[in-house]
Amino acid sequence: MNKRNQLTIAIISIIITLGSIATPLMIRDYDRIINDFVNSPIFPPPIIREGTLNLYYSSVYTEDNSSTILLETTILNAFNENESVDRIWITIIDISLLGRKAGNSKFFESESEFDILDALDETLLLKSGNITASAYAGIQLHFNPDIIVQVGNESYPFEIQGNNVVVLPFNMFNQENNTVDLNIVENTIHDVLLDFNLVLFWQNNTARIMTKALVMD
Repeated sequence: MNKRNQLTIAIISIIITLGSIATPLMIRDYDRIINDFVNSPIFPPPIIREGTLNLYYSSVYTEDNSSTILLETTILNAFNENESVDRIWITIIDISLLGRKAGNSKFFESESEFDILDALDETLLLKSGNITASAYAGIQLHFNPDIIVQVGNESYPFEIQGNNVVVLPFNMFNQENNTVDLNIVENTIHDVLLDFNLVLFWQNNTARIMTKALVMD
């Protein structure tokens, strides 16, 4: 074989070798090329489907056991007009919506106490925010079981009876036995009222909370 033929074979070999090296590099960039194509103006980004949920609350409370010794030197008459409960401090750790189609959505999260008696005379806004548009079967409340009852300058610890995680189905307002899904629709506002009924048991310093979730619209 003469030198010219040897040179031709060497050049062909280099071309083939370089081709075999270049081919994997093209495959490696394949995902990026497809990604750039999909995210081009030909395919606009998906619209996030959200609706706004306003969460309100109201509350009432009653007292059980007309009198008890709370401290060694203190007797509180629960129905004595001279003694009244001024504040009931409670902490809702988090509130989640339970999704039927989408996943659960944690709607509210806090470590702050709030006075549940603020809602005795008026309905107050507890929280509002954007929620993924979907159907939700109920609402889950997670309480701190320790609450503080303030009477004048004195504060008394109470403990919520039972489970401090409560799952509530949604009921239509004024149709409390009619459970419904809460359908969050994009670009619309939905209202839910949390109705607390709190019973204080002075004799053993415990409390019971009964709560309903009422869909307003």
